[in-house]
Amino acid sequence: METPVKHHVYRSGEGTNVGAIGLGIYTRLTGADTKGAYSLFEYVVPPNLGGPPTHVHSREDELFTCVQGRVVVELDGEEHVLGPGDSLLMPRGVPHMFHNPFDVETRVVAVVSPPGLENYYQALSELPPGPRDMKLVAEIMVQHGLSLQKKP
Repeated sequence: METPVKHHVYRSGEGTNVGAIGLGIYTRLTGADTKGAYSLFEYVVPPNLGGPPTHVHSREDELFTCVQGRVVVELDGEEHVLGPGDSLLMPRGVPHMFHNPFDVETRVVAVVSPPGLENYYQALSELPPGPRDMKLVAEIMVQHGLSLQKKP
């Protein structure tokens, strides 16, 4: 008989913070927690944060739902502004990035399927403190099926 998935209420800001690139990244659920179905994250994006560079996931689809503030998501060259309650699907293989150019903190809940992005964030969080060694970051990205999108 299969062990049922345990239930738990996660409050905003709860979970393991594996923050990277200047934002809070709270891992709420991992693939192990969901029996390989998905991962769940909360991104806490400070005001006026530039966010990650344009990148591509080769393995995962991401569903962003803005729950506080507003966030700008560039998906395949098209800009979308999400406010509270708005969602946007970012399919694997499509270049995207997000940032918060506004004067208030933004919170985004992200469902990632299949799971595994938590391993990427964990690897980033284990890099030495101080200025980012982009060669190491690029190696970690490749290991986890991500790549930077070069601007034309």
